[in-house]
Amino acid sequence: MTEESTNKAEWDQIFKDIDSKIRKEVAGVVDADATDNWKTIGLKMEQKARAETSKGVGGEPDEDWEQIGERFKHKVKSGIAKVADADESDDWNTIGKKMDAKVRSEISTGMGGETEESWEQIGKRTEKRVRKGVGELAGAEPEDDWETVGRKIEDKIKSALRGWLREE
Repeated sequence: MTEESTNKAEWDQIFKDIDSKIRKEVAGVVDADATDNWKTIGLKMEQKARAETSKGVGGEPDEDWEQIGERFKHKVKSGIAKVADADESDDWNTIGKKMDAKVRSEISTGMGGETEESWEQIGKRTEKRVRKGVGELAGAEPEDDWETVGRKIEDKIKSALRGWLREE
């Protein structure tokens, strides 16, 4: 045997050993036999994943993927409907509108507005509060626009840097 063929045979054996070890590990996870072929192990893996997924959404282990998908869709819709204060029998459009109204109302009232404010009004109120808060850090007035706030921030930074440079 040549050195090259010996080297190839060693690598072939290493790859067979790796395959055997991985197959044994995977087979153990899915309750298959280590001597099963990859197709059998794959089928058992799919069965186990399907059974666990089905149980996770309240189904039976022998349900097929379509049944699991329907259960999952129902759980998601039911959960979203609950959060949106909608009925799970409502269609997605109705649930979406109720979710929008609820989120808009909560954000609006949380920002000190009314429950029926539009997103435009909420955005303006939010922008005003942010501008006011940032402006306060720079010594700006609540009614100052962004340009004025920016200039006052710039002045404050320059002043702080000049003071720091004088310390040295």
